[in-house]
Amino acid sequence: MTGGGTPPIFLDIESSGIARGSFPIEIGWARPVRLAEGGLALDVRSLLVRPDRSWAAEGARWDVASEEAHGLTLERLMAEGLPAAEVCARLDAAFAGAEVACDTGAAGWDSDWLAALYAAAGRDQPWALSEAESGALVGRRFRAAGLDPRVCRPALEPHAPPHSHAAAEDAMRFAWEWAMAEVLEGAGAAALDPAGLKAALADLPALLPKPRWPKPLDPSAFRRRDDAAA
Repeated sequence: MTGGGTPPIFLDIESSGIARGSFPIEIGWARPVRLAEGGLALDVRSLLVRPDRSWAAEGARWDVASEEAHGLTLERLMAEGLPAAEVCARLDAAFAGAEVACDTGAAGWDSDWLAALYAAAGRDQPWALSEAESGALVGRRFRAAGLDPRVCRPALEPHAPPHSHAAAEDAMRFAWEWAMAEVLEGAGAAALDPAGLKAALADLPALLPKPRWPKPLDPSAFRRRDDAAA
């Protein structure tokens, strides 16, 4: 199972809103990890961001509707969030030398929020977002495995981690799909014709028992949307 190359990092950012003046409040990322004993797991992490004073001075905007979606309050961010400089330092250490992708691409909202984060920290961003969006990297991995993403991704959708507006969980969806492409490759799924593959994926646990599905290495390392504190 070497066709996929080095696994990328999938990034997601929750923000105070989606409008001029919005700012990042949570950074989440997930990366498939090949285990020494075989199989794959997911390294999933998230950081809360303490709103920087400069954002308020620049007319920062807090959207109540967005708060209902991501489940974070300003009070929690002020109490538990990390300063922008610390968040940037952790991102730099985690992302050095990696391909980092987000679902909005290199010129979307995530890029703008990263720019605001690094500006608040007073430092340059030493890594760049991939030009390819997260979904494109997942599709590329399926094709490298000899699998049609147009067949596989819809079939995997009911089993994937939830799209919850918790940053790490949203990033984990793409990392899980990427890893599942590799696991399916190892299970010989590419040998099936399109009809056979579609039929096999309709009963995914029979084709690939759940213990072989990639899981987070440390469930305590990231915020879940259904956390009691969320």
